[in-house]
Amino acid sequence: MKNKIFLLFLFITIFVQTLFSQINLFNFFKPYQSTISCPVSTYGLELQMNYSIIDINTAELQIPISLYWGIYDNLEIGMAVGGISRSYKETVEKGVSDILFGSKYTFVKEEKSLNKPWPTVSAEFALGLPTGDYRKGFGTGGVGLIVLWLLEKEIVLKTQHYFNLLVNLGYRYNTVNPDGFRYGESLLYSFGSWFNLTESFRLYFGVKGENKEKDEQDGIVINGSEKFESYLYCGINYDLDEYRKFFSAIFLGITEDAKDLVFNIGMMY
Repeated sequence: MKNKIFLLFLFITIFVQTLFSQINLFNFFKPYQSTISCPVSTYGLELQMNYSIIDINTAELQIPISLYWGIYDNLEIGMAVGGISRSYKETVEKGVSDILFGSKYTFVKEEKSLNKPWPTVSAEFALGLPTGDYRKGFGTGGVGLIVLWLLEKEIVLKTQHYFNLLVNLGYRYNTVNPDGFRYGESLLYSFGSWFNLTESFRLYFGVKGENKEKDEQDGIVINGSEKFESYLYCGINYDLDEYRKFFSAIFLGITEDAKDLVFNIGMMY
């Protein structure tokens, strides 16, 4: 166990200097969608907080931290990890989430000067390492492979008012862990929009969800372990300058398996 911890620490120490990214997969409850990869040689830090009311007796605090870096035209890479604290009545459990290493590549950028431009299209890929305790619900217990497709299109009305349409669709596959447990695959989706209130102030709204299949133990399906979470959300994004921004949102659970309420706040430096 000590050797595994040392190797993990060494791995993070080496790669934290080279992996930085503002990747959407790093926080499900972030209100805005970063569709375009950041410019070359741009790097920074994103700090967030998610406070969730899961039910009348249970609340959870997550502190996701992610780093990002644009290494080539249309390509950025990064890593993220978070601390978690969950309270249930008089008990409190604390731990860390799984570590995620990811990348994003922009295939097409919308050329607004054209009469009928193509939408912006990007894809993200992430690798999850099982550093979180899956027995507490802080991780999956196995290696996760995640892919997410992103689309953004500006819609101009006849009144010359405009808004942006945001769509993303993803899938997560998890491997079997040493205890013979496998966390169910997940389908991720989001449909939303944004429009400018001022030059630097944006309003976001939409629906997000995750449809998780049943877990398995030693190849046997665990009945009742599937989840279908969907949320309505509304949030704001304020640009402090070209690369720094402040954002916040409220997510309202609209399905039985969803958390009752989630409050998100964060900054990107």
